[in-house]
Amino acid sequence: MNEELRKYVERTRRDIESGADATIVCFGDSITAGYAVRRGFPSFLLESLRQRFPDSKIEMINSGISGDTSQDGLSRLDWAVLSYEPDLVTINFGINDCVLGLSLEEFEMNLVEMVRRIRAGPDSEILLLSSQPLESPPYDQRVLDYYQTVERVAKEMNVGFVDVYGAWMKRVRVGMPLDSLILPGLDHPNEAGYRIIAEELMSLF
Repeated sequence: MNEELRKYVERTRRDIESGADATIVCFGDSITAGYAVRRGFPSFLLESLRQRFPDSKIEMINSGISGDTSQDGLSRLDWAVLSYEPDLVTINFGINDCVLGLSLEEFEMNLVEMVRRIRAGPDSEILLLSSQPLESPPYDQRVLDYYQTVERVAKEMNVGFVDVYGAWMKRVRVGMPLDSLILPGLDHPNEAGYRIIAEELMSLF
């Protein structure tokens, strides 16, 4: 699966392999921002990229804001993403849309509009990310509909889809306790959980 996904970061990978500069914007909500942890996935990803590609100057911009829905993200897309003219953008919304009651249709339209505007502007490569499993039972099942919408938009718009939920569940199925990856009572990743997200992204490079 990751081999298939690699085509969606081909230009960025080629640039950093050749030692060229690259700018990556991680765009999203608190899962991107790194709520209540010292280091989130953008930090771990940057560390791994710099270790593998020491000759390339990689700039990693964390444009995550806690509490944001896809509607909030769309309203700040110009200054939070397009203004940097990035080579690659990761987009991660969904949990707040679910919890705050934005419809799946509105969520989908917002994601599609983000992809369109990025393509019309800097034409960055784009990865859409789902988020992790939730420990809150009423929301864990509901949020899967939003993750499936992310996957469908990625397919329809021909951008990459990184299945964070699947990556976590793969580890849970082989015995890793879900609560070992989540901040107690907060339904947000701890640093071990963030490392999994960074590893999934790093596998594309």
